[in-house]
Amino acid sequence: MGLLDYYRQFEDVDEVEANQARRARRAREKALALEHAPDLDLSGTEWPEFPNSEVMNASIFTARGRINGYPDRHAEDVRRALARRHEVEPERIVLGNGAAELLQATALVLMGEGDELLTPWPSYPLYPLMAARAGGRPVLVESVEAVADAVTDRTRLVVLCNPNDPTGTYIPADVVASLASKLPERVHLLVDEALVHFQDAEAVDAVLRLTDALPRTLVVRTFSKIYGLSGLRAGYAVGSPASAGLRDAISPVLGVNALTQSAVDQALKIGGPEVERRRRTVIDERSRLLEALRDLDVAATDSQANFAWMSAEGLSGAELAGRLRRDGVLVAPGGPLGAEDHIRATVRNAPATDRLLSALRKALASG
Repeated sequence: MGLLDYYRQFEDVDEVEANQARRARRAREKALALEHAPDLDLSGTEWPEFPNSEVMNASIFTARGRINGYPDRHAEDVRRALARRHEVEPERIVLGNGAAELLQATALVLMGEGDELLTPWPSYPLYPLMAARAGGRPVLVESVEAVADAVTDRTRLVVLCNPNDPTGTYIPADVVASLASKLPERVHLLVDEALVHFQDAEAVDAVLRLTDALPRTLVVRTFSKIYGLSGLRAGYAVGSPASAGLRDAISPVLGVNALTQSAVDQALKIGGPEVERRRRTVIDERSRLLEALRDLDVAATDSQANFAWMSAEGLSGAELAGRLRRDGVLVAPGGPLGAEDHIRATVRNAPATDRLLSALRKALASG
């Protein structure tokens, strides 16, 4: 068949009929694609997207140019950048290999055999492990208000997760300050602010500012959540001018690796707009999700984090998580997090919220 004959075969084709056939084919393809939609994993708390490519490139550049050399063990560039951001002296900041390392190091320094770590519960499962690894024991209390009354002669450390994982509740700075004022001098207050960028209850540094005047208060933050750098393991602690001994004791002996330092430094330089975009997305979608949960008769805490902590009457957390999983939505059952009747579901963007709500409606109707 010649070229001219090839095109002549389309002369009698009705354009309207051809377009209808194309639309029908696309509809079939779309329906087939939706039948095989990948699972939506809302079980974790880290940010699901890559950071800005310049942040990744900063780490790659360092790897290519200086991977055979030791890093700056004091992380001077990063500490100065953080000091400018928080309006504190660089000496008050410790950079660590993730917030978890700094939290555990603090427990190891402050606690001995038989000493107690107090924390409201449910909360981050690391805290009881921190106490056990330090030779002490965790004391789990029902609320922040109950902490001061639970202090004993063996209490050495109080830990607050703020916003709390898994409930999402937030403790305002004035409440934290009030608690700190009630603690004996032998007790340190450790505030884990891994999720602080997602709260909109008060200024992001409201609790951190307390370290200016409270010598036994340490605030710990991470780059694993809103900055999206979980794989590089970077966190930092801010203490008072009088806490130099503790800061030196928890600082990694040989510092943080050079690739991590480069990425964090670049993230602090250019990451502001991206962090704000992610923050606004979570705040807006969290508000929409919590409002929709009320209409579904699903109980949820007033979360200030990037997730919702919820329960449905008559269903255990494991049962509800299982029903959602059948619809391709993965959430964290509440049992391992401290409450058997709850689930924790991450808040992301509008499509994720829509899919979670659709799966919840089906899960509740299937009972």
